Amino acid sequence: MRPKVKICGITNLGDALLAESLGADFIGFVFAEKSPRRVTETAAKEISAALTTARAVGVFVEHSRDETERIAEECGLWGVQHYSYFPEGFWGPHYIYALRLGAPAMPQDFSSLKCDYMLIDSYDEKQHGGTGKTFDWSELPSGISRARVFLAGGLGPHNICAAAREKTFSLDLSSSVEARPGKKDPAKLKQVFTNLNNCEG
Repeated sequence: MRPKVKICGITNLGDALLAESLGADFIGFVFAEKSPRRVTETAAKEISAALTTARAVGVFVEHSRDETERIAEECGLWGVQHYSYFPEGFWGPHYIYALRLGAPAMPQDFSSLKCDYMLIDSYDEKQHGGTGKTFDWSELPSGISRARVFLAGGLGPHNICAAAREKTFSLDLSSSVEARPGKKDPAKLKQVFTNLNNCEG
């Protein structure tokens, strides 16, 4: 059984519906203020309402817990991917705690983290995600159940099958399937799902 797939950095309805039709399980909206993939709440709400099978996930960096919950409710988000740790979680959406492997503030005990899922990405001191950098998957923390992990960082057509063999809950793609930040490349999206559906092993 293949892992689920999250296509992140979606800013328009066309890209969202194409990703969903190809097999994306999650559509990611970036609300981080400094991101070139930032989406407006209005656009995210409209896109989320148009989805029929994929679930909407919001990506947050500097937002407070209350503001995050407000946006999640307003935009009909299934999940909240946040780079801040909130041990109390969120009332409505699933909480995906985003971690960057090698970051100075990485927790020591992953088993004690109170969240529904964890997204593990590559560390870059200048940006929180969408770096296109892959980390050594053998360094995935042993204290985390892979059934709770969204694997991110430089995933694309060239390594999607290798990533699938890591048997994490979901694979997270963004910059590798873009024509430019905020706009997906249809050919790259289609190639990802073609390759994933034909993986061996």
